[in-house]
Amino acid sequence: MTNRASAIQMLQHRRPCINIDIDQFVLSIGYDPKTAKCCEAFISHRGKSGTQLESTLAKIGVLISKAIQGEDLYELDLDHLIDEKHQ
Repeated sequence: MTNRASAIQMLQHRRPCINIDIDQFVLSIGYDPKTAKCCEAFISHRGKSGTQLESTLAKIGVLISKAIQGEDLYELDLDHLIDEKHQ
């Protein structure tokens, strides 16, 4: 049995990303410049900030990114992660 924490690779603080416009939303995909492998994804919208939609999109982005990075999604406290990042 492997230790999940040791299997997760630390990401660089700054990564290149591409932005894809989809109607009123933007999908930002960050990738490793050495391997070109996707390592995170976030969704934002062109509307009012501080809305429920903005919060929900942030949580979805964290879930997608953590899944891509191989983390156990059942162990995540999304409300804590989102609140911590936006303080």
